[in-house]
Amino acid sequence: MRRVLTLVAGVLIGQWLAFTAVSSPAEFLRRGLAAWERHDYADALKFWSQGVALHPDDALLHYRRATALARLGQPRSAADAYRLALLLEPPSRIGALVEEELGRLEREAATVGRGETAVAVEPVRGVWVVRVTLNEDRQARFLVDTGSSVTIVAPALAAALGLGAAGGAVELQTLGGSTSGASATLGSVRLGAAELRDVPVVVHDPGPGLEGILGNTVLARYHVTLDPDRRLLHLRHPGGE
Repeated sequence: MRRVLTLVAGVLIGQWLAFTAVSSPAEFLRRGLAAWERHDYADALKFWSQGVALHPDDALLHYRRATALARLGQPRSAADAYRLALLLEPPSRIGALVEEELGRLEREAATVGRGETAVAVEPVRGVWVVRVTLNEDRQARFLVDTGSSVTIVAPALAAALGLGAAGGAVELQTLGGSTSGASATLGSVRLGAAELRDVPVVVHDPGPGLEGILGNTVLARYHVTLDPDRRLLHLRHPGGE
């Protein structure tokens, strides 16, 4: 009996140690920083958000969470998280960083109001992929391709959106040679605060792991700048300067 009790006690103590190690602010910070170092900002956000949920009075976790939100192209949520960090009266060094980043976000927000937006992009096998919103509510992963003259929608996605052929076949030049796809029209394409209506597209396979290709029928409407370090795609409307 004593041996059984010792075994049970050992298991319970081991579980308690594992739980406290995972749930401590320092462990959430460490795991989030490890994800940050490998440029996995979504994973960093996950760890720091979990930490904030369990330790809502930890200013450093709020600050780190805000940095991940900013990197993922969510400036409003990032600004809110920075403000929460300030309310918790962080150490002066962290407070200065929070105020600096919050000021930068506020300046960028003013720029967006003049016709510029920034959206997060994801590196995939040497190319950049962005999440777009189609027809108001459908999220999809599109390759960003300034060399493509058309915007392409995968056949499965086109069927889910109820896209009908709007005209004849459109000839396409791909790496595999000449091909063609049916032309159609998307009601809307939105990237961040930028939205276009009645966008002409071509229904064709965009390649493995993709639901479409964002080409110049969308991108040519803007001055496009890619920030690879922050993984952001900036779109500035010509009339917003």
